[in-house]
Amino acid sequence: MKPSPLLDFWQKPDGAGEPVAMLATTFALESEFFERNCLARFLEVSSVDEETGSVDDIVASVELHELLQHAPVTILADRSAPVQRTSLLWDVLSCRVQGGLLHSKVAILLWEKSARVILGSANLTAAGYRRQIELGLAADLGPGCLFPPSVLNAIADELESYLGLVPGYDPGSAVFVRAMRTLEMFRERIGHQERRRPLVRVAFAPTNTTAAPLDALSAAWSGPQPLCATHLSPFWDMSDQNALLSVRKLLTGRPADERRQQVAVVLTRGQSTFSKHLASAVDSVHQLKELDKEIRTLHAKCLLVTSKEWIAALVGSSNHTKAGLGLMPGGRHREMNVWLGAPLDSMEGRALKDLIVLGSDVPLDAEEVAPMDEDETELPVLSSCFGLCRLTRDPDDAYWELRLGITPTHDMPCAWTISLTERGQPMLTREGWEARDKPNTVMVALDDGALPMSVFVQWGDHTVPWAVLSDDRHRLPPAPALSSLGADHLLHALATGRSLAQLVGSVHEVMRAGDFASSGIELNPLKRFDTDRSLLRRGRALAASLNAMQRRLERQVTTIDALRARLASPLGPVFVAVKVVEAAEMGHQTQAEAIFTVAEIALTMSRVPWAQLLHHVDRIEGTALVRECIDRLDGLRVRIKGAPADLAAYAGRAMEEVRSCLSA
Repeated sequence: MKPSPLLDFWQKPDGAGEPVAMLATTFALESEFFERNCLARFLEVSSVDEETGSVDDIVASVELHELLQHAPVTILADRSAPVQRTSLLWDVLSCRVQGGLLHSKVAILLWEKSARVILGSANLTAAGYRRQIELGLAADLGPGCLFPPSVLNAIADELESYLGLVPGYDPGSAVFVRAMRTLEMFRERIGHQERRRPLVRVAFAPTNTTAAPLDALSAAWSGPQPLCATHLSPFWDMSDQNALLSVRKLLTGRPADERRQQVAVVLTRGQSTFSKHLASAVDSVHQLKELDKEIRTLHAKCLLVTSKEWIAALVGSSNHTKAGLGLMPGGRHREMNVWLGAPLDSMEGRALKDLIVLGSDVPLDAEEVAPMDEDETELPVLSSCFGLCRLTRDPDDAYWELRLGITPTHDMPCAWTISLTERGQPMLTREGWEARDKPNTVMVALDDGALPMSVFVQWGDHTVPWAVLSDDRHRLPPAPALSSLGADHLLHALATGRSLAQLVGSVHEVMRAGDFASSGIELNPLKRFDTDRSLLRRGRALAASLNAMQRRLERQVTTIDALRARLASPLGPVFVAVKVVEAAEMGHQTQAEAIFTVAEIALTMSRVPWAQLLHHVDRIEGTALVRECIDRLDGLRVRIKGAPADLAAYAGRAMEEVRSCLSA
């Protein structure tokens, strides 16, 4: 085992193209770490500090927001994981495993021209990716992919089964539609995989209600039966030898006197987490050979099984416990592992053997301590009666509302309250819910202001966040740093080819320095009316901006979500038109100039070859999105009052033209 940064797995390969979608599982979750490190790398946020790997400035936050618009992201976490996050643009779904935990650690990363599977022991936490000893692997789809199509499809099927573990599961809900689309895209990529004879035998080895990892060894095995097993696990059943005895049963090779079972541990301050009660079930206990001089807690899980000719390694999320290895009918975790098998004397076999390198024997007087494992931390768990907390617009599009999914279950607390803040006034109580005749969905209108990332459920001495999930990510309000930008800023960014992050950075630098002239951005709207020549310049600038908008719209899309994001982008037609109309309503722009600009934005859409652009997505759904965008532009046109009659008529004809072009 060689130390290397697991975060490198999240960096996209060369030539991978733009990020398309991501779905990952974890037991423990630190949302801020995930956003600033894993997600920032997957999306290739350029503002990441390469030394610390963090995104801590406003420009990077805007860039992250912009990129998230185009790539749906879903995290499936155990029900006990904290769900607070800083953006509604990615989804976190809490899974409830009957009698166990959602314990798997897998990520599916999709880019335009590449796809990757990450599987291992690390949670989406700083401890998992920075401080602990972890074991993981990454498999890029394409020629030479480590995982054969059968294993990749099995991973996709297992991930799909996790969706049904989410209380309130409804396949028609937007959040599940997004997750399923990601899995469908992943399966499409798998379908293009070539079936080649692998150098390493790989077998999928999950723990679920019907499968256990040890049962899958035969699919990765060849030759004489196993003689030796070597364990690496941070967590054990401290007084139960069942896991060790089950592995012992796999060792049926000859001669019998060469059968051995051994355990590797990490001694921290002379302390061992391997119980002396368990030591009688193995032949020896060794220290794991030091990887470097850093003091790290063991969190990796691995099982090596060998004969004189063959070696197989179990790698993944399963601790060597009854729950982790699925050794009892009830009380199983949900885990994902793979067996990797190869000839012992091959290059691949030697690499597998090096996953666990034994050091000296563990001293007999080593102090025995209970492990501190973030995977086994007991946290208050939200009752399964609380399903989805959805954020949506009311039917008249007048305000935002929460739709609280609540169903009677055996674990519903006898008294509970739901509040917008941790110590806020309850917006719903169990008594109030029962007085409404226990509806499955309770709608709560939200006041103007920041939208909640979560609400808080309180019962007894416990207060637990309940994640808010947006039905339509692309209708969410812009990030605060974007909401202050005007139409001139956005049109200037289009004309100069600058990203939103660059634009925000420039504006903030200008505001901080007080030097508006050097920025190229005119912040004083009155300066635009100084001469007749400025009118000509503005016309040319508008043409350049709209040509750039057309080029952005014409870029090929491979998913409906990418099309929706492009149309709703702050540099897209609707957002820019909204800013134009707002400028006119505030007196910063004339009605004539505003209605002309909105008309030109509509005509820009008429010049996009939509039939060609929608070739790779559902044409009916894509056309409906474009029509919706045109309808919103027409609504903005109507909002502009007092425009000259000739320009108003011109704008009306522009709307007719763009509709006719779409129908052609």
